[in-house]
Amino acid sequence: MSDIDDRLLALVDSVVDCDEQRLPLLLREARAAVELLQLLGSGGGEGAYAARHLAGNLARRLPAEEC
Repeated sequence: MSDIDDRLLALVDSVVDCDEQRLPLLLREARAAVELLQLLGSGGGEGAYAARHLAGNLARRLPAEEC
């Protein structure tokens, strides 16, 4: 893995608790981040491995979307 992969993977290690009022906004932002990471991961460039890994980790932790 490259240095950028290592730096991106390290970002996952710092998860912060949030209050309930901000939770819906944070969930939307997290879903958007997953989509962006998937796009970056599909490019195959530097950091692609970390982007795919982080997208998978975040997607597994997110609750199912409500209709």
